[in-house]
Amino acid sequence: MGHEPDSMEFSSLGGWISTRASGMKKNEYGNIEDILVSCVVITPSGIMNTVSPWPRISGGPDGNNYILGSEGNFGIITEAILRVRPVPEISRPGSIIFYDYDSGVKFMHEVARSRQWPASCRLIDNTQF
Repeated sequence: MGHEPDSMEFSSLGGWISTRASGMKKNEYGNIEDILVSCVVITPSGIMNTVSPWPRISGGPDGNNYILGSEGNFGIITEAILRVRPVPEISRPGSIIFYDYDSGVKFMHEVARSRQWPASCRLIDNTQF
């Protein structure tokens, strides 16, 4: 599906939804709210299914918006339906080392202005690395 948060090995799908997670490849695949179709939440009052039977333009509030970012305050997410995309045929990972951090910031600015965004592009300093 393309969603790869930094906490991938320590987190769950329900956690991604309840924290409105953003993944490393959000430029290409979007954040969790962009790929969540619906979910089922067990609440103290019963089961809540966020699928609306109404058309998108006239159905009122999107049930997903109540759950996304709720941090588990409304209940526990037990099921979710997500959009999936084909795995890319080609993957070309790479790294660039800059002389200083300011050069890296300028590069990132140019990437943003080019509107030809890679699936993932991160600038980190030596301490974070």
